[in-house]
Amino acid sequence: MSSTVLQQSLRHLDQAYGRFFKGEARYPRRKKKGRSRDTATYVRTGFRWVEDPGRPGTGLITLAKQSVPLDVRWSRALPAGEVPVRLSVTRDRAGRYFVSVLVEERIAPLPVVFVPGTREPKAVGVDVGLASLVILDDGTKFDHPRLLKRYAERLARLQRELHRKVRGSKNRRKVREKIARLYALISDVRRDMLNQLTTRLVRENQVLVVEDLSVGALMRVARGKGRGRKAKLNQAIMDASWGELLRQLRYKCEWYGRTLVVVDRFFPSTRRCSACHVTGPRLDVSVRKWTCPGCGALHDRDVNAAVNLRDEGVRLLAA
Repeated sequence: MSSTVLQQSLRHLDQAYGRFFKGEARYPRRKKKGRSRDTATYVRTGFRWVEDPGRPGTGLITLAKQSVPLDVRWSRALPAGEVPVRLSVTRDRAGRYFVSVLVEERIAPLPVVFVPGTREPKAVGVDVGLASLVILDDGTKFDHPRLLKRYAERLARLQRELHRKVRGSKNRRKVREKIARLYALISDVRRDMLNQLTTRLVRENQVLVVEDLSVGALMRVARGKGRGRKAKLNQAIMDASWGELLRQLRYKCEWYGRTLVVVDRFFPSTRRCSACHVTGPRLDVSVRKWTCPGCGALHDRDVNAAVNLRDEGVRLLAA
């Protein structure tokens, strides 16, 4: 093992304790090999990089204490002319190995998007939900993939098979790896879907307005009556991955020169009429359409919330 990897582990440990004593993170927990991601980080002196002249941005990576270069299938080329500063080799629970390379990249902002026929920046209200994953103020809806529900039978079958195996046996380890590979498949499909969706939203709009959701509070464990229904709701929220969607919107807006407006979570976007601005009573999750008691307008729950978010975001941006 290269000494740079061991030194970097100590730096990570020092950073973890530093964040803990500052109150920014919890107390560091021990990692068990094979039960989480195993990572080795190499600084610039711990690997050799030779760029391929025929394919700029790709090349050969040879780690310290090894004579044979890594067999890498490049998912994307590095920025032209950039030399890796640091890299991490990671093995996930599904037994897959990844190389993450740290380089400096300058991302050019995208052209400004205006409302057709005007010089007004195009704004969109983005509401997240469970019936549809994302709803825009113009009525466009993006379907919820419901990946956990799609693979529920395979997961249940593998879990039953796992509990029939003897603890510590090779067969039990094989079944655990099958479960890890299935969960990795679900995560990869979800992440790819979210990346395509958020990139499309950022490219087509100049101002994006979202709600400041507290996903942890929404997934709080229920007690007493109705806990079964609450458990299913929590699973649906976890499958939707709202937090990851908002995270991607934040950094992509920063990258490409877009404006992201976050509306306060207590703003009544769902039960406020987008036509007359009258706030109605609280609505159950099962209610998808409702009629305004003030003007009598019939609203789609999610589209109305997206319109309210857009209007409130434009107001906040102007203020």
